[in-house]
Amino acid sequence: MNNWVISILVIVVFFVVMFYQSQQKFKNKMLCTFVRPNKQKIEQWVPLDSRYVVFDRGRYGIGRYTVNPHHIIMEWYNRGLNKFFPVLIPTLEFRWNSPNPVDQTTGEVTWLTPEAQHAGWEEHQHVAFAKGTQVATGKKSRFPDWFFPLVTLGLVVIVLLLVWKGMGDIGARMAMIEQQLSLIAP
Repeated sequence: MNNWVISILVIVVFFVVMFYQSQQKFKNKMLCTFVRPNKQKIEQWVPLDSRYVVFDRGRYGIGRYTVNPHHIIMEWYNRGLNKFFPVLIPTLEFRWNSPNPVDQTTGEVTWLTPEAQHAGWEEHQHVAFAKGTQVATGKKSRFPDWFFPLVTLGLVVIVLLLVWKGMGDIGARMAMIEQQLSLIAP
């Protein structure tokens, strides 16, 4: 009876170790597929932070294919031991006729050119700057939001009152000067 328990325990430990090893393959990795003109599909695991993929097997030469994070899709991986425990993995598909990935929403190769990619990075920088300023300006201030407009309005009213009072004083002084001039010159 004791031998059966040890055997089952060894089998369970073996499957747990195999499962753990198979899951480590997916950690920070992405599955990139490449479709050749003869409809042969090549798969390669690359790091998630990779900027390009090199598919160097075959008679079509070495190609450097750019990774665009916007075209990565999540796919259930159910091969090998993962038939029992499928896992979601990021995937990206390339074709032989373009160095850019396939857009999965349209099924066509993306038109991403170096100029468009540069413009996209500029937009990314603008968005990052906008988010940074939102965070910086989002700090809670000592004064409420309505305080400074109210102070500005008060200052404008005070200046207008001073100007109005000054104009009244100027009018009174002008009348007094005219009266004195009329007394001096008959």
